[in-house]
Amino acid sequence: MNTQSVKKKALHVATQSSWYRFEQEGKKWLPVERALTYWSVTCLAVDPEDPKLVYVGTEHSGIFVSHDGGAHWKRLEPNVPRLMTCSLLALSGALLVGTVPAALYRNRGGWEEIEKFRSSIGDASFPPSPDLGSRTRYLAADPELPGRLYAGIEVGGLLLSEDGGRNWKPANEGLSDPDVHQLLPCARTPDLVVAACGEGVFRSLDRGARWEKITPPGPRTYGMAVAEDSDGAIYLGITRGRPNTWLRPERADGAIFRSRDAGAHWEPVVEGLRGGVMDLCADPEGNGILAGTSEGELIAAGADGSRVVASGLPCITALALGA
Repeated sequence: MNTQSVKKKALHVATQSSWYRFEQEGKKWLPVERALTYWSVTCLAVDPEDPKLVYVGTEHSGIFVSHDGGAHWKRLEPNVPRLMTCSLLALSGALLVGTVPAALYRNRGGWEEIEKFRSSIGDASFPPSPDLGSRTRYLAADPELPGRLYAGIEVGGLLLSEDGGRNWKPANEGLSDPDVHQLLPCARTPDLVVAACGEGVFRSLDRGARWEKITPPGPRTYGMAVAEDSDGAIYLGITRGRPNTWLRPERADGAIFRSRDAGAHWEPVVEGLRGGVMDLCADPEGNGILAGTSEGELIAAGADGSRVVASGLPCITALALGA
């Protein structure tokens, strides 16, 4: 299918107790569909060639798929061998799934585990659930280099593949925090990759070969999410303290920062959010981003400030544009 023939007009929102479809009407985003209300959705992916093909991963029940933008859903059969899913990456002709404990599965007409992925992680564990080991928290494809993939392990650092996911190697030089939450290989700044981690934010100016810390100044150090808008500005969601501290009166005290110079300097866009910024995606109408928080708010942020476009949702876990 020609991706230009179907406009990405829908925002798919994953939450801890369902999936939502939002559509844009002027400056408003309106919820038009809800499904999978009995499942805790952990991750989302939209096929790069068919924006109506949407995948969601769940906490305990594997993957669900829709071929019509969410109008109908079915459980993927056969399902991924490990049902605790954390991350999805839809590629041309393949679906990659990251799981708990940390592993990587690929579906190209049938499931296979990428054994070299698991053997590259080591013995790291995820502190809240040490019996489960680490988890494959995030998967990303390089927009400029076909076949180059990135995987963030919580907790286990960063892995890099140069051959579409068949082989993997650690890429952690200078990455002092192995608690990787999200990765952004940038499309508009050559060779820039940004990593949001549990103890700060890092960047690589050579596509992951070396890392340096670029955390915005201030008390917030828990990096949650990172995205790039159509102008090449980098947006960062960051909070004060880890999620187990968000029961205090100010809750997460989250913020969204923006950098116009590849992370060398940051400016606040919105501060004092009660919820942690769980995910970000580019605004389809131009510069700026959309953000989903743990308090169930959907926020639009850009050069002209920020506004809440939806509230009252369950904890938002992932965002993706599709059709």
